[in-house]
Amino acid sequence: MTHGAAGPGMIGVVAYEMEGAPTGVGRYLEELLTALRGTPRARGWRLKLFFKGDPFEHPLWTGEEAGGCTCEAVFDRRTDAHPIFWEQIRLPRILRTRAVDLLFSPGYSLPRGASPASLVTIHDLSFEVLPRDFGFRERWRRRFLARRAARSATRVLTDTGRTAAELQGRYGVPEERIAVAPLGVSPRFEQAGQSVSRGNAGAGDLAGLGVRPPYLLILGSILQRRRLDLVLAGLTRLLGEPARAGVATAAGDLPVEELQLVVAGANQLPRPDDLDRMIRSSGCADRVIRIGYVDDRALPELYAGAVGTIYVSEYEGYGLPPLESLAAGVPALVSDAPALLELWPDYPLRCDRLDVDGVTDGLRRLLFDREARRVAEVQGPERVRSLTWARAAETFAIEVETAWRTARETRS
Repeated sequence: MTHGAAGPGMIGVVAYEMEGAPTGVGRYLEELLTALRGTPRARGWRLKLFFKGDPFEHPLWTGEEAGGCTCEAVFDRRTDAHPIFWEQIRLPRILRTRAVDLLFSPGYSLPRGASPASLVTIHDLSFEVLPRDFGFRERWRRRFLARRAARSATRVLTDTGRTAAELQGRYGVPEERIAVAPLGVSPRFEQAGQSVSRGNAGAGDLAGLGVRPPYLLILGSILQRRRLDLVLAGLTRLLGEPARAGVATAAGDLPVEELQLVVAGANQLPRPDDLDRMIRSSGCADRVIRIGYVDDRALPELYAGAVGTIYVSEYEGYGLPPLESLAAGVPALVSDAPALLELWPDYPLRCDRLDVDGVTDGLRRLLFDREARRVAEVQGPERVRSLTWARAAETFAIEVETAWRTARETRS
């Protein structure tokens, strides 16, 4: 294998999260690698992206050179293989015949003994902090693999300082082996917000999703810790209050009586049928529109068309949706969103407590507190602008170099 002046020549990437309909980890990997292709520090690097399923096209390996690394896709054509079994059992066998200088996994785990140098991203420790959100087997599988990866990886990446502290406290990972690399926010979201403010909203795109303004938006996988139950109860209570003036937006005051709640994201509740029961019994079922998974290309317009977004959660490792919302100039109600609160400690639209009263009050401020809305709309895009995928890719490249150099020094 050949090596660059400051880093490995061949980097393996566990890339199966990009297959199918990618969500959190898959979106993270796609954005990171896209930015890395234009990173001068990565010039000359070759990346092998390992997929478990059938071939598909993507600009990462079919597009033009971008001045950074180059990507090659390796497809194992085992579509039906369980992702974890494939990663832990099949991938090490593949790597024995396709050796790499360093292996990167973007999501919590590493195949054992696959490379002398390794880098893993651990986005959060939700399975440790909120074990009730996971079935018994999944919880212990996640704990085992994340702990092993965190302790064995040459370097560990994470999204926020809080998760870095949790890795030190719970898994005993030394601080000097951890690097914090905040995720980026694509400029597409701010561009969509600017388009709406100029009166060029993508009404056709929204109609194709079965959505029409005015609406509040909840976006992201539906999990127990993301308290949809409290949002439904709070919205029901709010709609039962005496009539108020409309919601103040750049397009003028919008009538509350026409307001809908759009819930976008894959249903990942332990008992999926609970979602329908929760909505039916809420008292505002006629206001709820479920649209399931939304393709990444439709997200900017979906955010930009909302009067506000809601991200009410007991625990998050990063919290990308409220940042994307603010980039589009759309106020977001949050509870636990560490990236936003590290970036903007006195953010004005935050739930003080996670109960029906607290969420109802938060929704009330999200809709009717004109000054808080104005601050979020004006300052949101400015503050989020500093979070770029180019910066995340530069940090990633530095960590690749550090991991490769550390592994070489350890072997010599």
